[in-house]
Amino acid sequence: MGDNQTGRPKKQPMRPGTMALLGAGTVVLAIIDMSTGSEAPRQAVAILQYAFLACGLMALVGGLVMMMSTPK
Repeated sequence: MGDNQTGRPKKQPMRPGTMALLGAGTVVLAIIDMSTGSEAPRQAVAILQYAFLACGLMALVGGLVMMMSTPK
């Protein structure tokens, strides 16, 4: 049945390179979205954009740190 009791396969953690790539993509898209606006967005939208940018930066930095700390 496997090592857990539910019979489901164990979830594999995300690879550091994939996390860094997704974080970089999120950062690029957030910066493009913020810089190409023709008028100022509403406050809620601006907060959401900055939250996406912060999450993307954290994923990028975390992925790079994990890549550097894993032994080869």
